[in-house]
Amino acid sequence: MNQKNSLGLNKCFLDLGDPFKLFEKWFDEAKKKEINDPNALALGTASKTGIPSVRMVLLKSFDNNGFVFYTNLNSQKGNELRDNPNATMCFHWKSLLRQIRIVGTLKLVDDKIADDYYNTRAYESRIGAWASKQSSILKNREELLDSLEIYKKNIKIKIMYQDLITGLAGI
Repeated sequence: MNQKNSLGLNKCFLDLGDPFKLFEKWFDEAKKKEINDPNALALGTASKTGIPSVRMVLLKSFDNNGFVFYTNLNSQKGNELRDNPNATMCFHWKSLLRQIRIVGTLKLVDDKIADDYYNTRAYESRIGAWASKQSSILKNREELLDSLEIYKKNIKIKIMYQDLITGLAGI
């Protein structure tokens, strides 16, 4: 029989009155036990017309203000979030037999936070963010490789990224 806490919930929910504290505790456990990407989450968005879409993203940070991930604002995900900032995320930690579902409204993080994150990315990762034209159909692999070379030769990446990649938080 499952043990219950003082709220009548399964004991694994502890007696924490703060859901962020519970998330932090579970996330710390997942970082120790999950083999791959304990910070991976399924992000659900919807278009203006309500068509749902789900993809995996990586949590980069969290606090009492929300959960932060970074994305290309010109991707399908970015366009959907611009039109409809309501989203849901689900963490699944198989090794812990737990999942957490979070629902809320997303907002952009401050430019300074996005800048600090962007500056931690490897040069090739920065170029790839520009060259990939996320959510667009490629004719072939060479198209992507050619785009990478063009950006390597012609773009001052640090200056140009701000309109393309930023963080979202607030769920």
